[in-house]
Amino acid sequence: MNNNLTLSFFLKVVGFSFLIGPLIALIAGNALADWPRVLLSGVSGAMIGTGCLLLEALVLSNRSILWLRKLPLIAVVGLRAVAYSIIIIGGLVLPSLLFLGTKQWLDPDFFFGFWVSIGVATGLSMSGELFQLLGKEAALAMFTGRYRRPRIEQRIIMFADLTGSTALAEKLGDLKFHELLGDVAYDLENPIVTNGGETHRYIGDAIIITWSMDKAKNFERCVMCAKAMVEALETKADQYSAKFGKPMRMRIAIHCGPVAAGEIGAWKKEISLLGDTMNTTARIEGAARQFGSDIVVSDVIQRRLPEDWQSKLVGLPDFAAHGKQDALKLWALQTPSPRG
Repeated sequence: MNNNLTLSFFLKVVGFSFLIGPLIALIAGNALADWPRVLLSGVSGAMIGTGCLLLEALVLSNRSILWLRKLPLIAVVGLRAVAYSIIIIGGLVLPSLLFLGTKQWLDPDFFFGFWVSIGVATGLSMSGELFQLLGKEAALAMFTGRYRRPRIEQRIIMFADLTGSTALAEKLGDLKFHELLGDVAYDLENPIVTNGGETHRYIGDAIIITWSMDKAKNFERCVMCAKAMVEALETKADQYSAKFGKPMRMRIAIHCGPVAAGEIGAWKKEISLLGDTMNTTARIEGAARQFGSDIVVSDVIQRRLPEDWQSKLVGLPDFAAHGKQDALKLWALQTPSPRG
């Protein structure tokens, strides 16, 4: 979450929290005509929202804090409850004490505001956890019932997996290899989020990322994302070599077209993407392996890219993919050569 803490998102949370403060005061029976209290309620809400957001972004959801990542869920929940309580008490007490000199904790409505604030903060925190677990798009789709019935959508699909991972997994062992995948996922998060990608699923050492085809800009974003992913791992080459014995590189395939999207499962649900577009993207990933290219895009993607990106692509020999009647016309994006 710390990679997603943009100024725009921060201001939205603070603004929302500023509006929630007076609303809680109104529910508690305080008249809106008492504008000093209304203003202070807004300031209190903004302070609480800011504190909780910074706590989540900089501490609780910060994967770089290794000891926190190893805590059991119940310990994190307890830590969050204690921290939220301190932030909320401070947010309720300090504005009135500093600006009016009143002791807010003596007000009969203090505990009402406290518990309502705890409820709102906890609800938003749990929503954030759900978004991280399912992805924002999938979580919203679950809530709205968008995929109760399968539907055809036009999507850009990216398949990305680690090169040489099978041999590395045997060398490192299951636990160490799992740690490696966690580090890679963390390092790739920023390039994906920055370029508007939606992480659809992790499959072993592979990641499936999608964009909507409705926005023309997304065709450029998907290639920018692929390039940034390769560069992110190249930047960390020395760290990966020291920790896992070799630098990491990605092999990436990008294609687009119609996919059938819908919920699958009963007790454990997920959004599934099916169809020829998904199968073709997998074949393109195989072609990238065969041609020794880091990033390979289909002819459909190449035609939708701006000219400055098209000039960076190199045509590959036609690829006869298994199960496809016609050979695939593919293009490779030039990337930095791996360090020895």
